Amino acid sequence: MQNRLLGIHMIVQNEEHHLARCLDSFKPMGSECFITDTGSTDRTPEIARSYGATVLHARWEDDFAHARNISLPLSSTEWILCLDADEYVIQGLEELLDYLPKVHKSVSRLRITIENRIGEGTGESVIFQPVRLFRAHQGYRYEGRIHEQLVRGGTRNCGEQEADDQDIKDSFTREEGWIAEHEPLAPLRLVHDGYLPSTIAQGHKPLRNLKLLQLELADRPGQPFHLYNVGVTYCQLGNIEQAAEAFTESFLHTPLHAPYRSSLVRDYAKVLLARGRYDEAHGLLAVERQRYAGYADLHLLYGEILEQQGLEERAYKSYARATDCREGFNGADLKDNNKAEIRGVHQQAIEQTDKPGSDELCEGKSSEDVYREPARMERYYVTDIGCDSYKAYTAMGRLAQKRGFLQESAHLYSLALGSEITYAPAWTGLADVLQQSGETDESITETLLARWKEYSKKERSKEEDSDPSVITSEDDLTHVVHALASSGAYGQALNLLDGDDRNTPIKHEDYLYWMLCANRVSEALQYVQNQWSEEGIAGINFQPEQRLDLALTYWTNELSVSELFVAAAEPQEREGWRLVDGLLDAEEQMHVEDDREEKTVHQALQAVTELTKNILIRAVQTGQLAFARKLYEKMAAIKPEHEENDVHSRWLAAVLYRQGYTMAAAELLIQSMSQGDLDAESLFYLGEAVYAKGHYDQALILFQQALEKDSEQRQARAGAAVCYMWLALGVIRQERTRSPADKVLMAQKTILEQQLRTAEGIPWRTVFRARERRNQLGDQAHFIMHDREG
Repeated sequence: MQNRLLGIHMIVQNEEHHLARCLDSFKPMGSECFITDTGSTDRTPEIARSYGATVLHARWEDDFAHARNISLPLSSTEWILCLDADEYVIQGLEELLDYLPKVHKSVSRLRITIENRIGEGTGESVIFQPVRLFRAHQGYRYEGRIHEQLVRGGTRNCGEQEADDQDIKDSFTREEGWIAEHEPLAPLRLVHDGYLPSTIAQGHKPLRNLKLLQLELADRPGQPFHLYNVGVTYCQLGNIEQAAEAFTESFLHTPLHAPYRSSLVRDYAKVLLARGRYDEAHGLLAVERQRYAGYADLHLLYGEILEQQGLEERAYKSYARATDCREGFNGADLKDNNKAEIRGVHQQAIEQTDKPGSDELCEGKSSEDVYREPARMERYYVTDIGCDSYKAYTAMGRLAQKRGFLQESAHLYSLALGSEITYAPAWTGLADVLQQSGETDESITETLLARWKEYSKKERSKEEDSDPSVITSEDDLTHVVHALASSGAYGQALNLLDGDDRNTPIKHEDYLYWMLCANRVSEALQYVQNQWSEEGIAGINFQPEQRLDLALTYWTNELSVSELFVAAAEPQEREGWRLVDGLLDAEEQMHVEDDREEKTVHQALQAVTELTKNILIRAVQTGQLAFARKLYEKMAAIKPEHEENDVHSRWLAAVLYRQGYTMAAAELLIQSMSQGDLDAESLFYLGEAVYAKGHYDQALILFQQALEKDSEQRQARAGAAVCYMWLALGVIRQERTRSPADKVLMAQKTILEQQLRTAEGIPWRTVFRARERRNQLGDQAHFIMHDREG
């Protein structure tokens, strides 16, 4: 028997892959269901009828509102819930049915919570709370070709209802997230996954939306709401520059009180950040984050912008401010019950850095000049999941780690995991900072396992009918294992998997890569032989890196790749694989003996240059340096005096440097310098290596030479500026030994030290994480390439 409390209304077209999931999630409700089909050519209508839905057929008129309005007059229920086929219930259905009869008669519209998934990983979702529930036969209808608005109006001919244009301008309660100020929040929570990148790539939604928005703008030129949505659509299409132009135009004309304005500010700032327009983004959020003081996303974005500008102390404070936006933070019911602990960490870390002064409204406006969003609006912002918790804690942990506050950093990463146990960047950060703190791999493993057990127990305690003390097979070690591998503790990651009875799901390609990195090459060969037969390898479409790992597995075991392996490669690469395999199999170096052979070999080598580079990169990444050196020397020996060898030498040095083999790279670069000029990139890396040893005068010369080669080398320019500051600070310190009481010198020293902190905060140096730090600590006194042990 259908309930007469709530009915479902949908519009669909070719949704056979989504519709059943949606209707299944509402099946317990037994509700009236109207589905307006606008021209499906698949099984969508049949699926709808199988669930007892009434299917209405209508021609698609390039107008979402027109399609939505078709079913509204047919409703026989008290409430209407409007849905899309790519949405489904995850929480609150029973609560909703209990809630609706208690809603006061004066309330005719309700908001619900929707989690819009924009990626496959943890934290790649946006939360918004649109109006989707409204009372039937109360004069409601939709207006707008796209991003249709629920409005209320007078009577129009043919029994339709007229919407007042001013209502449309002022409400903007669009389905993607614009909320009105007064509607209560119903306890229903949905997931929407129709705009995942994989889904967008397969369909035409963004192009369709752009077409409809352009039609709207043709009718109402310059309408800021539609301009904003044009910007969103360009983002989905990857046209960031056009998105920035649309956001700029919309921002200039959007009223301060418009409910969608806060989300416009957020997306505008994201685009400016992506385009590297940091000063503009800074100016925007310096004001707007105060206008929308409870909007965690803006504080998180502001912190990211400040980081790019080198203002790390202020960035840290902005991240901390984001966590203050967490619902319930100022009350007694904070989710993780660690409010005082968080406050303490914030204060301790801030006190350990110099305070640059207030960052309130740098543009000179007073706090009274800023219109602030009413407090009752703050909880309704369209927000990325985790901005007010684990994403902010992870950002704070990263900054604390960079500044050397390793204990505080580890604690902040742990706070992030306490908020979201599946957030991979927090696991990676925790493993990284433990390695930087000097912990052994065994100790890192114990710490990560202890955290995993603690947080898993907390998660299970929230579930009904579960025993928190019992670890189930679902509680796999995926995040712990990947965190260990990311920190370079490959042996521990593999050992943990070998002793794991939970069947932790690790991809074959990851497992093989880790064995190569751990220098377990014989085990890697056995693994390959167990997983794939030679005939099986020929029939698998391996990804490029997986194919490289397979080849390295054979070569590091002194074996050749098979002809079946070669045949399975891309046609244009097959000759390259044969050539490299032949080079490695030769007992002596290959030399060119006559012009004919030289020409043939040269043409072949030219054709496989990219393949050879990819092999060398992968060999260095996996730590198989002996193999990398062997292949490099074999190729160089084909034409010993060729000038391209110098280019390849510099290229290999850059690969070594980025993977943390800084001394080996420096030795190779110095050798190349003695034989000819270095390019700008090589000069920068050599200068950075000298800078790390504190030789600022020598580093400055190398950075200046890099700029002479390439005046656009931003990293070299920043490095030169920092070297000048260090040299100036050295002069001031020397003068202070003669005049220790000179107040002018003291003031200059303080100013210069602060400027140095800011300059060092600008991301100009090569970032070395745990894996690269391990390589830096290896024996690299001479360019003698050897396999890494363990």
